[in-house]
Amino acid sequence: MNIRLLGFLLIASLLFAACEDDGNPPIWGDLDNHVFVLNEGNFGSSNGSLTAISRESGSVWDGIFEEVNEFKLGDVVQSMTFHNNKAYIVVNNSGKIEVANGTTLESEGTISGLTAPRYFLPINNDKAYVTNITFGGSTTLDIIDLKTNEITKTISTGWGEQMVMSGGKVFVGIMNSYDLMVIDAATDEVIQTLSVTYAPNSLQVDRNGKIWVLSDGGYYGEDVPALRRIDPNTLETEQVFTFSNADASPQKLVINGAGDQLYYLESGEVWRMDIEDGILPGNSFITSDNYTFYGLGVDPANGYIYTSDAADFQSKGSVFYYRPDGTPIDSFEAGVIPGGFCFN
Repeated sequence: MNIRLLGFLLIASLLFAACEDDGNPPIWGDLDNHVFVLNEGNFGSSNGSLTAISRESGSVWDGIFEEVNEFKLGDVVQSMTFHNNKAYIVVNNSGKIEVANGTTLESEGTISGLTAPRYFLPINNDKAYVTNITFGGSTTLDIIDLKTNEITKTISTGWGEQMVMSGGKVFVGIMNSYDLMVIDAATDEVIQTLSVTYAPNSLQVDRNGKIWVLSDGGYYGEDVPALRRIDPNTLETEQVFTFSNADASPQKLVINGAGDQLYYLESGEVWRMDIEDGILPGNSFITSDNYTFYGLGVDPANGYIYTSDAADFQSKGSVFYYRPDGTPIDSFEAGVIPGGFCFN
């Protein structure tokens, strides 16, 4: 039997006692040195979950949120953010954000009333933005009061995806459009809407504060995919890197902790690019003959690269992680459709 599976079975048998209010810490220790896998689960099945792996020991806990709280996260776990020692877990098709203690993962509340939330961006200790998606209806960006977990304002956006903040401005990619919305983080007012390549699906901020926007060109090939760098102060595009293959569908742009190496998925492979490079990479950085990578993340603590394989999108998937030079380290089983990562 796999030693990790044996360890998990032992942990599961002890977990209930460990979670009782007896003054003892949880058996996995504090969660501030862990990597979390966001398992989407099957649409409409409410089987989304979290898998956690300890950086220190390599121990893996599958379904950790449910084990701690004795209820399931819900339908399509989309993203997760740590802020003010709280974990904000966005559950897309359940229309909510679960708020949990950042040390124990114990539930501390729920942000409800959301349409179909995608990503959560803390603006300060009191306020956060949440993007949503609505097909065939009006979609908004919701502004959340983090003291009350209530929606205080909405901004009409269309299908909002990832957000980043730089220079006091929030940049929001609007899918199914050519729009990158710019919002003043202090006043919550839209400053400008920039024109970018069609379908901006992911954004990052580099060490210089520059905004990087990855656009896949649209499901029906409305545009040629491109990676774009924008100055947040002037709102001018500084450079556009256009993909040579019009059928390419680059996704899930991420950046390392130093803010100088970009990574993205294309054709099921991992590609890497330095922020000072003048052209897109000519060869993939990490590939596999046996798997098609579905999720991607880079640990800011050590530069390890995490990828996932969603298998048949029905059964449990797998996670593979690598050193910064692309050398494989290990792999482990996660939940159903592991689609993203969160680093704490």
